[in-house]
Formats: sequence, structure tokens, C-alpha cells
Amino acid sequence: MLLYGLEKDQDFQYLDTKLLVSCPASGPDMGGLWLLDFKHNSLKKLYTGSCLGMTWVNERLIMTTDDNQIIALNDQFQILSKTKHRNLDFHGIAKFKDKVVLIAETAINAIGCYEADTFMRLGEIRFNTVDKDIHHINDIWLEGNTLYVSMFSTHDKWYLDPTKKRGGIVAVDLSDFQPDQQLYVNPANHLVVEDLYMPHTVMVHKNQLAYCDSMTFRAITGEQTMIQAGGFTRGLAITDHTVFIGQSRMRHVLRIPHEFSNCSLEGGIYVYNPEFRISRFVSLPAQQVYQILIIYPENRQEASADGR
Repeated sequence: MLLYGLEKDQDFQYLDTKLLVSCPASGPDMGGLWLLDFKHNSLKKLYTGSCLGMTWVNERLIMTTDDNQIIALNDQFQILSKTKHRNLDFHGIAKFKDKVVLIAETAINAIGCYEADTFMRLGEIRFNTVDKDIHHINDIWLEGNTLYVSMFSTHDKWYLDPTKKRGGIVAVDLSDFQPDQQLYVNPANHLVVEDLYMPHTVMVHKNQLAYCDSMTFRAITGEQTMIQAGGFTRGLAITDHTVFIGQSRMRHVLRIPHEFSNCSLEGGIYVYNPEFRISRFVSLPAQQVYQILIIYPENRQEASADGR
């Protein structure tokens, strides 16, 4: 049973959400795209491969992989097209208008602008002129004309001391930006949250910023609500009654913060009820979770706005 009695738990009987969960490869685990259906208590693997960012564009699910592919699937999750790109270390993805997607290119400190049908690269938003991973940009979210970006370091080379809390979230106004342009941004001048420890999964829900502060094992929703998990948090989706938080196996055990007496190495999703501050954990047959995306049965395009 996927939910281990969760469907009979009086505190979680209301759950009928469907989730897409992208999972990167890790060791013998090849990663993949999973469909979780809480109403029918089922788990289905839709695709095998190292999956990262996802977004809906015109009833197509567009997904990045960490072997530099962009994949388009239809609303039945059948593959429509794949394109292979140079080593840009793709991460998060967001819809920009109707014909363009923005993709985090972690290897070169940029966010590339891609034509949504052909995946041809048009322009970019640059956070550093060096073609080397300096800031470790990972997840992005577009809310109106504001682009939110999470990164491991906003000021210097993140890898010089990975145990330092130098991460943050920046906000960039794209009101006058065209996707065939080049925009240069100094992340230190656009900070909205700082002193984070390897943050991921930035999003906006009901006008409040939410994100995973991954190495402190937390998810933050709004200004004060901090949800403590048992391990490395990555992947976040929110409904009116539930917060879904992804947890991944730590790849670098020596980086585990010393202030914690234990770090869970289970891959899966916390189902958190914010009203009562209770949670259940759903294990997945995967070591890593990257993104969680809610499927709305009446209109999948809503997932782009509320669950990315």
C-alpha cells in the first residue's frame, strides 16, 4: 500500500490530491517521473530518467533532466519530443508568456530563455559572467513579472566552503525584459531572503513566498511558518489544507549540520497539515526528490500557477 493506512487516518481522510514528482538519478537509482494519486492510493512511474524541473505550457508538460535534455510530454504523459543540449546543468524551469520557458543553467550562472515548441535558445539572464558554477542557481519561479531564483551563494563561490550559510533568494523584475535579450544581474543587489543553507524550490502561494532551506531540513511558507523535516528538503507544493514537502537522501554525508542529532536518508514526501501541525511520510522508490507539482483535474494549466 502506498499510503500505509493514510487513507484511513481520520486526520488525512480529506486527501484526494494528485501529484507529479520528479526524481533525479542517484547511484543505482535511475530516477524518474512519478504520479501519486492519494484518492486512489496509487503510485505509478511515468518515465525513467534523471528528472528535474517541470512546468505546464499549453497542455504540455515540459521537463528538464540533469543529462542536459528538455522533454515535452502531452497531458497523458506520453513523450512528444526530446532535445539534447550542451553541458549547462539544467535545473528549474518556469513558463514565461505562452511561447517561452526559462531554464536555470547552473553550470554557467544563467537562466536561459527557450522557445517552448522547438527549445531553441533565444536569450539569457546572467548572474555571473564566468562560465563556471559560482552561485549554484537551482530553482526558479515566475510570479507576474517577478522572477524568483534560489541559489547556494549570492556573493561568492559556493564550493569554497559548502558548509557555510551563504545561500539566498533573489527577485528580478522582468517587466521590460524580452526573451531574445541578454540581461545581467548582480544577485547581491536583488536579495529578498538571505543566510540560507543550500535553498531549493522557491515559489509563491497566496502572495506569500515559500521555499525549502534544504540543509537545515526545513520548509518555510510565508514570513514565519517553518516546518521542520527529518532530512534534506527539496520539492514543495501547497494546497489550502496541505503542504507537500520532498525529502532526499543526502549525497554528501559529511555536510550534515552538526546541530542535528539525526538525519533521515529516506526519499519521499511529507504530507503536512498546517492547521494541526501534523504530518505523515510517504516513502518513494527513489532516493532523490526534486520537484512536486499538483495536477488539477479540471485544468492542468492551474498547476503552473499554484504548484508549478
